[in-house]
Amino acid sequence: MNTENRHDGTPKPAVRRRHWKRIHHSRLFWVGAFLFLAAITIYVLSDDLSWRPSNPISVAEPEYSSKIVGDWQGEVAGTNETISFGADGRFVSLARTGGFISMTLSQGATGTVRGTWAIKGKTITLNINSTEDDRALNSVATATIETFKPNELIVKSGAGITLTFIR
Repeated sequence: MNTENRHDGTPKPAVRRRHWKRIHHSRLFWVGAFLFLAAITIYVLSDDLSWRPSNPISVAEPEYSSKIVGDWQGEVAGTNETISFGADGRFVSLARTGGFISMTLSQGATGTVRGTWAIKGKTITLNINSTEDDRALNSVATATIETFKPNELIVKSGAGITLTFIR
């Protein structure tokens, strides 16, 4: 069997295969492909190679009183509500009709609500001293802290209403 000539006896033309067409036979190619896929996997699983985690660690319960100080904003039905906790134990809140603060912390009152606050465990207690309107039913309101991160506070009222506040 002659593999060098055609049936009519003329020689076959030389077949020139390019070396890059056989690159998948090279060990170097497979090492490079493996390292490339490993780098992509590490990048995706490491939160884009960030130095800090994307989800901040929750605030420890003993630090609640010091870390809650500052301005917080929540949104209910497209309406912003704000509450500011002072380091001196006082708070000022701008309650909106039908909002979380209005319905749970100031019992239906709207406008500016002022008073003092205290945290014991996961319970935050607001002692209401004054409101813009006279609809506050009680002078004390409580809520449970569900989640507390440096810039996120999720509280739940006794009525089961939950709201997320952010800084």
